[in-house]
Amino acid sequence: MRLSESQVSEFQQNGFVVVKGFFGAGDMTLISDWLDGLAAKDGGGESKFFETSETTGESILVRIEDIFGGNNADFAERVISSDARTCLDQLLGEAPVLFKEKINFKLPGCRADKLHQDQAAGWNRYTDFFITMAIAVDENRLDNAALSFMTSGNYERSLMCPEWEPLSENDPPYEPNDEYALLEADPGDVIFFDCYVPHGSPPNTGNRSRRNIFLTFNRASDGDMRAQYYADKAKSYPANAAAEARTPDTFLV
Repeated sequence: MRLSESQVSEFQQNGFVVVKGFFGAGDMTLISDWLDGLAAKDGGGESKFFETSETTGESILVRIEDIFGGNNADFAERVISSDARTCLDQLLGEAPVLFKEKINFKLPGCRADKLHQDQAAGWNRYTDFFITMAIAVDENRLDNAALSFMTSGNYERSLMCPEWEPLSENDPPYEPNDEYALLEADPGDVIFFDCYVPHGSPPNTGNRSRRNIFLTFNRASDGDMRAQYYADKAKSYPANAAAEARTPDTFLV
């Protein structure tokens, strides 16, 4: 599978492109089941992050990172398929190298992810350009915190605010509202987006989970920085247990 010229052009102009039905129903059933298993098990080498829900006061799983560091090679090959690598090669202009990977468990009661640029999360210490491949595992709709992206392409391809700070404290719809749109996605849809395009999501106020997988890549010429990233992350913001749930305001961007 290759992206069309119009899809590549759309990415270059807007900073993101949506590819509907990238993964088939069979793949998504296996992926969904695998995520359920990861969430339920103890151990395995992955890093889990728990927060206290602002709505219910309960400890909820918000994120699992470093998911390919354990015994998940088969899963890695399924989601980082040859088709995915071909598309990433087109967008990066050379072979992709995995920088980091995470699953966002946007469970009912989960906080908003404020409008931000991914590069603001301290990534400049590694290199200046990344592309993330977001895989919708569940339906993404307004009630369960679908992502909102700037759709106008009217953003700087550099940091627009200090590191670790969001671009806005408001929840969607973002202003100016003619430059942002809610991206309703179905299981198997993929969004490729660069590290500077502004995006965010509201709190999950519904009763349905919204699980998305985010795989971030850099150009091969910039090197393999994944191990260093996770070593740094373990020092600055280590994983925690459900009994040690953090408050949502401890998370920056």
